[in-house]
Amino acid sequence: MDEKVARDLKLAFALDLYETVKAARKNRDEHVFRHTMSEEGGQMVFVGMYPKKDLLDLPNMTEEFAARLHTFNLLGVVTDGASGLDMFLLGGMNKPFTSLNNGRELAGRLADEQVFAFLEMYFKARGVMMNFRIMTYDEFVKAAESEVFKNTSFTRMTEAQELLATLEN
Repeated sequence: MDEKVARDLKLAFALDLYETVKAARKNRDEHVFRHTMSEEGGQMVFVGMYPKKDLLDLPNMTEEFAARLHTFNLLGVVTDGASGLDMFLLGGMNKPFTSLNNGRELAGRLADEQVFAFLEMYFKARGVMMNFRIMTYDEFVKAAESEVFKNTSFTRMTEAQELLATLEN
């Protein structure tokens, strides 16, 4: 994978996810947070922030998966609500994610391969046919701009333009 594509894709994901981290700071009594990325046609894609102790209660937790958990974890989940559930351990740390100061710090806590596999499923669920693993950086930027502008309302366009500007720097 192109190094710049990997860097920018991971950073864009972290910057988006960091908005949920900031919102989570206001809810000090809660310890589980969810960032819903897509929910349509019975299919849901989200990232959840969970303490290890809550995850250990999940049915069918393998010892291998449990051994990789940190005190606080980011799980990427893709589900159709009925027949299937894919779960990815996107990252973890031994203090709450709300202790991070910005999206770049969050990007540093993400596991590359798990994030990329999760984002492939997210793009597929959204009908985005973009194989970022084989794209050059220029191809990736053009494809990302096309998808952003195709799927973004005018009211959110400014946010999208700011994100694209961040990626270019």
